[in-house]
Amino acid sequence: MKICSPGRVNLIGEHTDYSFGYVMPMAIDLYTYLEGTKNRDVVLYSENFEMGGKFKIDSFEKENNWLDYVKGIYYSLYKRGYRAGGIYGRIYGNLPIGSGLSSSASLELAVLEFLKENYTLHLKRIEMAIMARDAENNFVGMPCGIMDQMAVALGKKGYALFIDTENLNYEHIPFPKDLNVLIFDTGIHRELANSAYEERQQLISLALKKLGKCTSKNVSENELNKLNAREIKMLGYVLRENRRVLDARDALKNENIEFFGNLLLEAHWDLSNNYGVSCEELDFFVNKAVQHGALGARLTGAGFGGSAIAIFENIDNAGEIIKREYEKRFMYQARYHFVKPSDGVRLCMD
Repeated sequence: MKICSPGRVNLIGEHTDYSFGYVMPMAIDLYTYLEGTKNRDVVLYSENFEMGGKFKIDSFEKENNWLDYVKGIYYSLYKRGYRAGGIYGRIYGNLPIGSGLSSSASLELAVLEFLKENYTLHLKRIEMAIMARDAENNFVGMPCGIMDQMAVALGKKGYALFIDTENLNYEHIPFPKDLNVLIFDTGIHRELANSAYEERQQLISLALKKLGKCTSKNVSENELNKLNAREIKMLGYVLRENRRVLDARDALKNENIEFFGNLLLEAHWDLSNNYGVSCEELDFFVNKAVQHGALGARLTGAGFGGSAIAIFENIDNAGEIIKREYEKRFMYQARYHFVKPSDGVRLCMD
């Protein structure tokens, strides 16, 4: 059996999900593949890491490597009373790891889909997303929101996914067929991303607690004056980003691509200047993308490296030109992909 599990790119709505705001990602046609058979234990080989791993299905001792994402799924199932057998197989694919394209959620959902199909687990898509996030939060120890897992579980070919991360309501938003999304991997391993992500999550949580709010959606700008200067700067960004997601959803529905592109640019410079999660290389890409015809561009993911996106009506050789200029300016080796919206995790039929 072979499982196809997409990555995701977040079109807009960065650093909003951990305050229960709005996001709009889409699953993309870059994949993690899990190919295997039923087995008593879990025996897997990762081609990306060139490393194998093995554990018993009731073993929940962390190993501090990629295998923890697999163990985390078993942990999450076990907590909920589900019992699944093992896997004998391999993991491979063309989805870059550590580039802000949610390779971890892609792996988690690939494992969960395999177990669902092979061991008759009656799970809805939204349940799978919640369980995968639980695995990452409470086993792996990464305090992410649920956006990544929902995008991978619920993606639909030709559509972006608008999500209210407070109540998990979602809507598939048509994505223009003639609009091309360039994903640009800066080649920078995001050493600072995890610690900075946690710092911002804690700061936003504290600011909401001071205001007596459970979600950033319910905060008005005039309430920010109850906070200190750093909290105002950080939470102010989140409020603006929530509004941009709503505007971007409507822009796509109305096929107002120019306005959609402007929202991406506005989001990037807000992330860079106010939320403080960009870097010189990401800013360079955004400027170059616009110079070479992009309607909009911004960093995507946690920031501090990783990937950025740009949208084009006509791609020509923009990706190669930007890559060449980037590598002339910086020491990192970049990669790029043009992607389209994909279906979510599923059984591969090829």
